[in-house]
Amino acid sequence: MKQEVAVLKLVKKLLYVLCILVILLCALVVWAAFSPTATERLASILYGENRDQGILDVVDRTEQGGGGGNQPGGMTPQESPTPTEAPAQQTPEPTMAPPQMDGPLIWEPKPTVQPTQPPGSIPDFDPDGMVINIYVAKNGGMTGNVADYVVPSEDSVEAPKDLADKTGYTPVTDSSTELGKEEADKLQTELSQGETGEGLYFDSLFYPYYYLLDETGQAMYRQIYANANALNVTFKPCQDITVSALKTVFEAVYNDHPEMFWLETGYSCKYSRSGRCIEITLKFSVSEAEMPDFRYTFETQAERILSQAWNLPDDYEKEKYVHNRLLEQVEYQSGAPMSQSAYSALVSGKTVCAGYARAFQYLMHQLGIPCYYCTGYSGENHAWNIVNLYGEYYNVDLTWDDTQPPTYRYFNKTDKDYETTHVRRSLAKKLPACDGTSYRNLEPEPAGASPSPSPSPKATPKPTSAPDVAPASEELEAYYKECGQQIINSGSGNFSFVKEIDADLWEELWTAYNNGNISDSFLIRAMNRLGGNSCNVKILCEQAANGNFRLTHTVNMQ
Repeated sequence: MKQEVAVLKLVKKLLYVLCILVILLCALVVWAAFSPTATERLASILYGENRDQGILDVVDRTEQGGGGGNQPGGMTPQESPTPTEAPAQQTPEPTMAPPQMDGPLIWEPKPTVQPTQPPGSIPDFDPDGMVINIYVAKNGGMTGNVADYVVPSEDSVEAPKDLADKTGYTPVTDSSTELGKEEADKLQTELSQGETGEGLYFDSLFYPYYYLLDETGQAMYRQIYANANALNVTFKPCQDITVSALKTVFEAVYNDHPEMFWLETGYSCKYSRSGRCIEITLKFSVSEAEMPDFRYTFETQAERILSQAWNLPDDYEKEKYVHNRLLEQVEYQSGAPMSQSAYSALVSGKTVCAGYARAFQYLMHQLGIPCYYCTGYSGENHAWNIVNLYGEYYNVDLTWDDTQPPTYRYFNKTDKDYETTHVRRSLAKKLPACDGTSYRNLEPEPAGASPSPSPSPKATPKPTSAPDVAPASEELEAYYKECGQQIINSGSGNFSFVKEIDADLWEELWTAYNNGNISDSFLIRAMNRLGGNSCNVKILCEQAANGNFRLTHTVNMQ
């Protein structure tokens, strides 16, 4: 019994000693953690002369691990010993891979292949895989980045004496009748809207007047256009619209659509006492029974000009050809039948200024060249055109160029050129300003002709380039033309085609691309012909076994 008691006392003492040792060890740990010099003293005791190397090992491992605040040894970045000579500051380069990666995490910018040598340096230069990108988009017509027209004073505007009698434009006129309440209510109930034109779309580059209207006006525009095409004479408006607003809408429809040669410039409207239109009656110069024959004759005569114009290399040459052909076959005659229409010029061959301008507008549209009907004042009411060539706007007055001999005095002129002879009126004032220079004054005047208004030095045709850049060769121009025709034949959407060219032509094409002198006119023509809004072509070059170059053209026409 006494032995058991003695053993228990011994165990109790050992437990006390163990508790004291644990307490001392904890105190030592706390002291080591909070004392700034604890680690160094402990290392000195444990390692003697090698203590500095031990600390440096800790620092090295800390730097390799990223240098966080809770690193081994309880050191923070501020507490780390600093070398005698501080290293230059550098951007950290990660050298340790995350667990999910097999190797070091190294970022390198992906190089863009941009060859700086022309293909003629073969074999030092490898053209395989080289890519040319060409992109064009419509400038949105009236919504594009174009200047506003500055209206000159009409007091300073007059026609030259030899042209003063060559006018004849008839503005849009309306005949309005107010209805009593009962009659207005009856018509509102019984009358049909006819064709509403819902879903119709009009390209802003070719039909700018549509985009000068608000939503109500555009809805009425579509309805008038649709009913005029369907030869519906009388209908009620699809929108609430006043008499004055209706006149603006009708003018917009008439000015945008020279193909509707049967639509006259006058119409009638019946309205309620509140001023709201109840009934619209259009006036046609051709009956429904006559229309098939009139259409056939009109389109046949137009095709005689268009078939030749299509073979010309660019829009300027097409424009000039149409200008000259109309002057050959049309004679100015005051009071000619259907004189406000394109039909009078193309079929009858006798017309006034409106007929010249409407025929020119129609043919330009068929060729894919934006052209607008512009009305205003030149001592009398007068009409001419505004044409868009590769984003630049010009005035064209065929009526005043139709002299003996024919001239280019009023062909592709600026507003500055026209400021003493032409001033726009009504909606035409909102068409783009004409300030183009690339296709201005390119044609010499025939012997004996009067000088052009505001003569100026001959302009350089587009595409413009630096003076030291050679113009495109005939081979390159032929390549552009063939590509444009291939795109037209293929239509809209996504497609590709292949052309093989020789080394000299590839070098010229690549040089033009690098110099910013590559032509995009073939894309513009194709886009206009197909009614697209944008066109991108990506050309991939691969060298063929015979030494030529195989070009794969990937096209996106929207």
